[in-house]
Amino acid sequence: MSLSKFPAVMPQAAAAVIEAADALRYIQSSTGDLRLRDIDRANDAMRAAKSLCLSALVEGQKQPAASAAFMASIGGPGTLAEFAGHLAQIDAAATTWNDAWSGWLDTLEVSDLIQSATLDRDGIETRYIARTEVIGDAKAAPLRGSQALADLVAALAGVGA
Repeated sequence: MSLSKFPAVMPQAAAAVIEAADALRYIQSSTGDLRLRDIDRANDAMRAAKSLCLSALVEGQKQPAASAAFMASIGGPGTLAEFAGHLAQIDAAATTWNDAWSGWLDTLEVSDLIQSATLDRDGIETRYIARTEVIGDAKAAPLRGSQALADLVAALAGVGA
């Protein structure tokens, strides 16, 4: 018999998946300039969701029947195998999304992403490279409308997020 932290970890995983889905939906549905921090937020949320879901799966395997019952009680999959299947689908969609947004970055000019900035400290001006804050709507449109983003949002919606 192994003790399992599944009842503590699974709600955290569910919350992280919902947060990731919300962040991705925001990118997809927002208009105007796209803030780069919104892409970072979505990618950080996806990392956290994956980590917590993998932890939940490990914990669930310690007490499969109890874990399945707990998942079902919160509206999740009925079995750990079903949970693992959903994770695999989401992971595949996330990989495609990562490739898509990396490819989208390749379409941008360097000046779309970084710029020269001047910082004045104690009367001494220092130049450095600063990341831009936003990408204009027209250049953001292909990312917002990408099939990879739609597929990832759909995969997350498939688990109720």
